[in-house]
Amino acid sequence: MLLYEHSITEIFFMFFVFCNYGWIQESIIESTYHHRLINRGFLKGPYIPIYGVGSLLLLTICLPFKFNGFIVYFVGMICCTMLEFFVGWLMETAFHKQFWDYSMLKFTFKNRISLISSLFWGLMALLMVYLLSWVMDLLVGVLNPTFILIYDIVMGTAMIIDIIVTVIRQTAAKKKYQQSLKEQSEKEAGENIVNEEAVK
Repeated sequence: MLLYEHSITEIFFMFFVFCNYGWIQESIIESTYHHRLINRGFLKGPYIPIYGVGSLLLLTICLPFKFNGFIVYFVGMICCTMLEFFVGWLMETAFHKQFWDYSMLKFTFKNRISLISSLFWGLMALLMVYLLSWVMDLLVGVLNPTFILIYDIVMGTAMIIDIIVTVIRQTAAKKKYQQSLKEQSEKEAGENIVNEEAVK
């Protein structure tokens, strides 16, 4: 499956399905680890955009190497690790908050990426190239184009609204946190002045 062989609506459909797939996978892993239901992701809805981006990236970069599974594995591992690090850095820079943390694992870098997660991304590349790409080809081949279009519109609208609301909330939380730090700093400065005057 090559992306340029598909229409724009089919590509968006693949993107959203992979976003859903990523959310299901992450939520199952986290819920199992913490022994309680966890809604994974930056957004509230059942989708994680980085999985959609990463999946299309893997299909674009790794499919030409499908004749060699080792190349698929290592290329996918490197590409997804770089994507994970960049997105983590971008979100932390924008919101001053870490949205995933690998500190509980060994061999990490800034807790944004880890050796274990990178090895997992390589396996995901194999799964994507040798199974999920075929499944996705089958889906877009049998589903009605109208259904695909409606799915794109519904998912796209929901995700855009979700992103806007989440960004507004995160920005408000960031401002509130900065304000609390400022007030705490001013309070401590005032206490220091009082203590200095008391000593005199």
